[in-house]
Amino acid sequence: MQDCAFTTVRKANRVLFRRYQEALAPTGISIVQLSILRALERHGPLPLVRLADDLAMERTSLYRTIAPLVEACMVDLSKAESGRTKIAELTAEGQKTIKRVMPYWAKAQEHILREVGDGDWQAMYKMLSTIANLQC
Repeated sequence: MQDCAFTTVRKANRVLFRRYQEALAPTGISIVQLSILRALERHGPLPLVRLADDLAMERTSLYRTIAPLVEACMVDLSKAESGRTKIAELTAEGQKTIKRVMPYWAKAQEHILREVGDGDWQAMYKMLSTIANLQC
């Protein structure tokens, strides 16, 4: 019997999530919150729907996760001209937070890549990117 792709990827995701969470714990920012900040840094202001799609997150999870970032003035939410869509934008405080947190992220990243090995990481990244881009 063949191993289940879903179960294997899910287990790997849980291990990676815990590793990054532990590394970022001293910063008070979760790995998911950092992902939101970095997506806004990369793309600039985004409608929440597009931000959720970019991060492959459920919208309700995004709303719940972004709320503390808004409260801490790291992200600004404004209404689009149409009035219905909310736009998320990284603030100066958000930029400072990214700079403060990235050394913790880099240490976790370096540790994981050292354990996996560069060649295996490149192959795994390519495979996971292929899976991530599959159409539902």
